[in-house]
Formats: sequence, structure tokens, C-alpha cells
Amino acid sequence: MESTLKRPTVVAITGASGSILGFQLVKFLLEMGEPVEFIISAHSYQVILEEMKLTLPTSNEQELTVLNHLQLEPDKYLPLLHCFSNKHIGAPPASGTHLTRGMVVIPCSMTTLGKIASGISDNLIVRAADVTLKERRKLIVVPRESPFNQIHLENMLRLHQAGGVILPPVLSFYQEAFHSLEGQISYTLGKVLDHLDLTTHNLFPRWGS
Repeated sequence: MESTLKRPTVVAITGASGSILGFQLVKFLLEMGEPVEFIISAHSYQVILEEMKLTLPTSNEQELTVLNHLQLEPDKYLPLLHCFSNKHIGAPPASGTHLTRGMVVIPCSMTTLGKIASGISDNLIVRAADVTLKERRKLIVVPRESPFNQIHLENMLRLHQAGGVILPPVLSFYQEAFHSLEGQISYTLGKVLDHLDLTTHNLFPRWGS
């Protein structure tokens, strides 16, 4: 399959609320024929269960569980999806020689954001984010917290100054298509895809179109 030659996008889910954002991003990327390297933190398993009613295995059958939940055909999409344990610090995304399109941490907890901003690489997600920054690839962080305190804001500023993109799921109202939860999710994920230079999506109508 030609698409397997593309650079994968690393997608990471942390223990913040909003797991559906990460799963839907994976779905949209796969449907666009983009390979995905998926990292799910240990703290997010309970959130995923509570918010999405989805129990994820910790075995190598995780890819099948994700695809079945997203209602995607395994025969077609399994070659494009690779899941990694957050404890697997030696996985490919942890190395700068492993070429990727970039990385999205979605949703991103304040703990993970603080570690990335401080250069603490004690798990695969923060190590992969550190690698993404040092290799000057696109790192997009979707923080899920409200309101932000001074520490949160200072960490986001530090990460922005290091080259990261801070893209919180902010509500948008200027199009009727956004007047639903599904529309708001699509808007946020469309912005993420834009910053990955994947602009051929139709997740939202563009201004003036």
C-alpha cells in the first residue's frame, strides 16, 4: 500500500478529559490514508472507560480494538495503525532518526504539558514530544483545562517559544455547522490537521467558501 511509505503522525492521549478528540483524530488520519503511531498513557485508560465506555486491552490486540471502536475495517486500516505502550521508551517515536510527520498530544494534561515544557522525558509520550521539538518537527498540544493558572500559562508559553503549537479546543460559532458537539469536535480536529499540513479535509467550511 503506497500510504505506508508516508511518514506517520504520532498521536498521544493523556489522562485529561476529552479522549474522544484523540480517537477521532486517529480516525480522520486513517481515513485520509495517513499512518498513525498511537500512544495511550496509563492514566487515560480510566478516562477512556468513563467517557467512551471503551475498555482497552494492554496486549498487542489494541490496534484491533481501536479500529473496531472507530468502525474502520481492519483489513484496510490495520497496516496504517501501530499502538505503543507509554512505558515503551525504546519504541520508534523515541528516536530522532525515526521520521515522522509530527506529533499531536490530544488531549494534553497539565502534567504532560509541564513535563514537555521542562524537558522531562520519563515516558514515551514526553520523550517523543522532546524528539519532535529537537528535530524541528511539528508538535501540537491540545490542552484540556479551564481556567488556566499561572503555572499552566507559563508552561504553555515556554512550549510555544520552543516551537510547539498550543491549540486548545476553543468553541467556534461563526458557522451553523459548529452548533453541535460533533461540529465543535470537527472544528478543533480540522485545525489540528491544518497545522499538520493536511488541508484537504472537509471537517469544517472555510471562511468565504
